[in-house]
Amino acid sequence: MTGPKTRDWTYVGDIVNGLLAMGVREEAIGQAFNLGAGKEQRVIDMANAVNNLAGNDAGIKYTERRDWDVKTRLLSCITKAEKGLGYKPEMRFEDGLNEVHRCLLRIGKILKRVRSFDKRIS
Repeated sequence: MTGPKTRDWTYVGDIVNGLLAMGVREEAIGQAFNLGAGKEQRVIDMANAVNNLAGNDAGIKYTERRDWDVKTRLLSCITKAEKGLGYKPEMRFEDGLNEVHRCLLRIGKILKRVRSFDKRIS
């Protein structure tokens, strides 16, 4: 996949809010809703942002697209969810990516402590 391809990157908290709305709204029974950010982001922009956050200066390696990955653009149509559920994605792409990065750093610190504890009792 190369950079000009697009995807609708969606923050997990926004998806959870949409799922919760489906669970409590009578009008959602028997209905299907698309949940997403409703915004396209280029894959190359995501890759560059991840590399920047991670301090990775190794660059980007382009590979062949997987056989089943035939769509070059993915964009969620969230109109029905907006109208029927009051769904509104709130997390901006950049802010969500920063939040996920902070979370992964915290998890990494926790795992490092767990591994050091394991070595102390071995």
